[in-house]
Amino acid sequence: MEGETKLHLRRERKASVFIYILVLFLLVAFGGESLHAAIDQDLTDAFPTAAPAPAQIAKEQKFYAESKEKMEVTGYVDIQQGYDNNVDLDSKRHKDGFLQATGNLELVYPVLDNLDFEVGSDIFSTIYYKYNRNNLFDIAPYMQFIWKVTPDLIWRNTITFDHFEYPNEKESTYNGLYLTTNLRYFFIPDVYQEVRFEYLKRWYPDRKTFSSNGYICDKDRIDDRIRMQYNFGAYFEKFFIGVSNQLSSNDSNDNFQQYYDFWLYRLRPSIMYFFTDSIYMDVSLVYRYMRYKDRRSTEDTGRRERDHTYIFNSSVYYDLSDDFTLGVTYSYSENVSNDPFQDYSGSVVSAGVYYNF
Repeated sequence: MEGETKLHLRRERKASVFIYILVLFLLVAFGGESLHAAIDQDLTDAFPTAAPAPAQIAKEQKFYAESKEKMEVTGYVDIQQGYDNNVDLDSKRHKDGFLQATGNLELVYPVLDNLDFEVGSDIFSTIYYKYNRNNLFDIAPYMQFIWKVTPDLIWRNTITFDHFEYPNEKESTYNGLYLTTNLRYFFIPDVYQEVRFEYLKRWYPDRKTFSSNGYICDKDRIDDRIRMQYNFGAYFEKFFIGVSNQLSSNDSNDNFQQYYDFWLYRLRPSIMYFFTDSIYMDVSLVYRYMRYKDRRSTEDTGRRERDHTYIFNSSVYYDLSDDFTLGVTYSYSENVSNDPFQDYSGSVVSAGVYYNF
């Protein structure tokens, strides 16, 4: 089953060794410091190490308050080695190690003194050593305009194309188109609030829909999703705090029990603390409440499915230099549902090296 939770993502992650080698080649060739524009939250909730290190995220926040005077090329790459104690997030609790790579390349061009044009791409790939049916490959090219309306108000508009490739399970492969607009306002130089609106469409070229009676149709599955988000962030001498609130709705053309239609609320508070200039820690909590519009609990068909997902992430980083960072991450996820088949828990630990320029 596909959906917003880590369970759905984990069960559908597929990739080939050839694709992964290609990813590594691209990352080594084009790695650098990222503005992290295209990686979807579905992915970062399921794989916390898919997101850049906190120092890179902090650079992203500061970036939007700066004016560019010439064209710049930035990016980053990281390689992670990890261990997952519940690969499929089910009662069998298969354990496995994995290798993960993330990268970004971005070109920033100042069109006007207060207007920048950016084009870039995020890449993500994971390979499990034993249960490799769970591997995945994701590439998300994007372009965006950043308009500094006033010294304190930043308006960003982004178009993203997202491709998830599942070579061993073609019906789960999809292509996505994201249209995003957001306004960020700085109360003072180090405190901001941000509102964001996003529309996305996902096409599943190898997955057919079902009618309300459960008969397979000749139409490809298509999902339309709307997201509304409010963010708050504040920088202090030794730490950064942030809070993200998101409400989203998914509408699919699969009519059987409206299986993929849902409302989702997501809350994510986080804090980044610098012990020294080169040693720092990032801690975040994610709460997700998913209310399916008509999907029924397998335990009680008179009740619609409701899921509560809790995610705890903690990472420690050490900057070896301005370009290289070592990181260790621990993540724990638990889903509580009125459908017992959707209850799960699992944890992941990983360590890796980040390179950015």
